[in-house]
Formats: sequence, structure tokens, C-alpha cells
Amino acid sequence: MKVHISILKRAWGGAGAAALGLLISLGAANAQSFEQLKANGKIVIGIQGENPPWGFVDENNESAGFDADFAKLLGEEIGVPVEFTRVAVANRIPTLMTNKVDALIAVMGMYPDRAKVVQFTKPYSAIDIILLAKPETNIATPTDLNGLRIAVARASAQDTQVTQNAPQGATIQRFDDDATAIQAFLTGQVDALGANNTYFLSMAKIAPDFKFEKKLQFNRQYNGISVRPGQKPYVDELNTFIDKVRADGRLEKIYQKWLGQDMPEFPDSLPNIPFTVQ
Repeated sequence: MKVHISILKRAWGGAGAAALGLLISLGAANAQSFEQLKANGKIVIGIQGENPPWGFVDENNESAGFDADFAKLLGEEIGVPVEFTRVAVANRIPTLMTNKVDALIAVMGMYPDRAKVVQFTKPYSAIDIILLAKPETNIATPTDLNGLRIAVARASAQDTQVTQNAPQGATIQRFDDDATAIQAFLTGQVDALGANNTYFLSMAKIAPDFKFEKKLQFNRQYNGISVRPGQKPYVDELNTFIDKVRADGRLEKIYQKWLGQDMPEFPDSLPNIPFTVQ
């Protein structure tokens, strides 16, 4: 199934989502299962390459991080090796929908607009969407963003939240990935940074002497595995896997290793975001 990227970019709106849904329905023969992945001899996972601690490239040029370890657990469950394809925030969904990967494990926040385009599983991780700025920058409410320049990773959850909450007088500067948005903040190109709570870890490594603090908290984002719509057996198997690693402590170990925190409680449902194929 081939889906033109321009259609995907329009798919966030209702009409675009409907058009994309029609195209997806034509590709239902692409539905997968663990058995089919075993026959393929591997599972190809889209993962971020510049967003520690979630997904980054280590000194051996290998994908590493929370999502990489979680993906490896999935490969072990299926009984196949994992092949990683590195994606940025802006091209995650096009990479999935043009059949370049079997799934995205790439900090994909679960939101209703995205659920019109991709099929989510149950959540496997959660992050808080926040705004960072220097201590001397006076921000107590979204209204205080008026006249400020704010960096965000394009099409990210923080892009959505900053766009929804910032007044018209704010200037939102969008970058292709988290790393370049962070760099813009550190170098003074912007006054504030749309972020998540794991940015503290990566920024402390990049610029340990740089002073910043959390100014606003927007919401808590849950992340799920993302696959192409219509793959019911595949999604059911993925949900069973997620239940298993939540219960047996393996997901907790990944949380402690990469985030230094306990695994949170996960919701049984999210409004307008189905965890199963209807």
C-alpha cells in the first residue's frame, strides 16, 4: 500500500483523516501477526534517534534507550531479531503508513487526532508535557507567553500543547526533532522550550551548567505502540505482550534503568482512542 506523504500531512483534519482511512482500507491485505513476523524472520521498528533517554544512537552506532529496550523485549516475545529504522518526530507516521516499518515504538503520544490515522495499542509509557525556561523568565500562566519565542519539536505532543495554550502574541518556532529544539533553547534562539519531563536528563548531559526550570505543566501523555489500522490479530497480540511485561516486572526494570522512576499506573481506556481494532 502506498500513501502519498502530502495526504498524511493533511490527515490531522477530519477530511484528511477520512481520505486516508479510505486508502488504508484498500491495503487491509497488509495485516500482520506475530506468526507472519516469524515467517519474515524479523520485526522492523521505527524508533527515534536523537531523543534520549527514549531513543538515541550509542557509541557503537546502535539504537539505545527506553524504547529500544522495550522493542527488544517485543522481539524476544515474538522470537525474532529487531531491526531499527530511525525516525524523527515529523516523519514517524509517514514512515509507518508507507510500510517502511512494522510498528512505531517512538514516543508516540496517544491523542484522538493521531488515533484517526494510526492504530494504538495499550499504553506502555507516560510522560508529562511541560514548558521550560530560564529562572529569570517570568512565566506563571500561559498568558505570560505573550511576546516570547518558544521552541518545539514539530508535530510533537508539546507542539500540540503549546499551540493550544499559547496566546496569539507568542512565536512558536518548530524544529524537526527534539535535539534541535533543545539546542535552540540552549543557544538563546528562543525564550522557552516545549518539553517533556525526560528533557531534564538529556539537557543535564548536554549543558550541565545551564540553568532552567519547569514553568508550566500542560498534561500527562501516554505512549503506545503504533501500527497501521485494521490489523486486529497483530494489535491483540501486542496488547497481550504489554500486559505481560507490565505484570512480570520487565517494564518496571526499563523504567528504573532509563528514567529512574517507578512504572506509573496506566488507564484502562482513553477518550476517543481505541486500544483494539473495532
